[in-house]
Order: sequence, then C-alpha cells, then structure tokens
Amino acid sequence: MKYILFVFLTMSALLLGTAEAAGVRLDTKVESKEQACVPIGKSAAMSAAAQHTDGRVLSASLNMNRRPPVYRVKVLSSSGRVSYVLVNACNGRVTR
Repeated sequence: MKYILFVFLTMSALLLGTAEAAGVRLDTKVESKEQACVPIGKSAAMSAAAQHTDGRVLSASLNMNRRPPVYRVKVLSSSGRVSYVLVNACNGRVTR
C-alpha cells in the first residue's frame, strides 16, 4: 500500500512539473471580465469637474462601492447654489 502511494505521489509530482514547464495552466479558476480599476487622484477628479462646470469646486470624496467607482465632487455655482458632479474614478470622465 505504501509503495502504491509513493508511486502515485511521484507520478503526480512529475506530471505537475512537466505541465508547468510546458506552460500549461493547471488551475481552473475563471478570471472575471471586469478589470480592476486604479482610481485617479482626488485632484484630477476635482480638475475634471472644474472643467465641466462654471462653479468653484469645494471638495471631493471617493465612493469605491459603486461600479465603476466614482468621485462625488461638490461644486458651488456663481449664484450660490451647491451641486454635485460625479466623476468616473477609472477614466476621469464626468458622468453627471
């Protein structure tokens, strides 16, 4: 019984090493289609919002729970009204 186990483990190790050397992927994990996003900086999001609006940018906060992640940028208009602009944190585009 020990001999059979030894032979089985040896063959498994040899096959595993050969497959890896040949470049064959042995894991069956499926990669998600959604790429991980590295958020742009807060100042870049504030600049994008400033270019999109005529008001003064007051602050920005990152919301990583949304897909895609967004910055919520607070803007003060020339008339004194406060509004919010959403900036995509992955590509810097103003969405609203």
